[in-house]
Formats: sequence, structure tokens, C-alpha cells
Amino acid sequence: MAAKKKQTSESSSSEATVWTNVSKNPVILGDGSTVGAGEQTTPEQADFAEGSLWEEHGILVSGAPALMDDGADQIAALSAEVETLRAQLATFGSEKEALLAQVEELKKQIPPKE
Repeated sequence: MAAKKKQTSESSSSEATVWTNVSKNPVILGDGSTVGAGEQTTPEQADFAEGSLWEEHGILVSGAPALMDDGADQIAALSAEVETLRAQLATFGSEKEALLAQVEELKKQIPPKE
């Protein structure tokens, strides 16, 4: 089981427990509330997360998700690549339209079969 971590809130001096849903699906806690994929529990939900089936199976993990520095660099690189690919897609789309127009013109030049 995951160890429970405490995280202090900047707005108050009291400590609040945070659990993060690391699955791709929402989880339903004992009080009927849900924690979406990648989301964190509220302080009220945290009481239901500790010792739950979700914690036992590693779906709810204690603490806030931490992004590694190399992960942030990968996100930036992938975002730049996405923008490049979007620009290429727009360019290739217009080139495709021009080629299709040329094909139609060439089809008109082929004499019909008798």
C-alpha cells in the first residue's frame, strides 16, 4: 500500500492529504463522489481514499503528481513537433487538392473508349 503523505496548503496552516488518480478512468469513493482520471481528491474525499480498494490496487496514490524535469522537456519537444506536423498537414492538404485537380484535367484529355 502507498504511504500517506501530508501536503501543506499555502492558504492555511492546516495539513491536507491529497490522493491522485493515476488510472485512465474515474474512481468512485465510499461517499459516492468521483475522482476523475489524473485528478486529485479533495480533503473530504481523502478520508475515503485511505485504505480503500483503489489504494490497495495502486489506482489512488498519495501525494500530488510530480512532473520530472525531463518530462517537462519532453512535453515541450512534443508540443513543438505537433505544431510542425499541423503545419505540414495543412501544406500537404492544399498540395493534395492541387494534384486532384490536375488528375481531373488529365482524365478529361483521355479519349473515351469506342
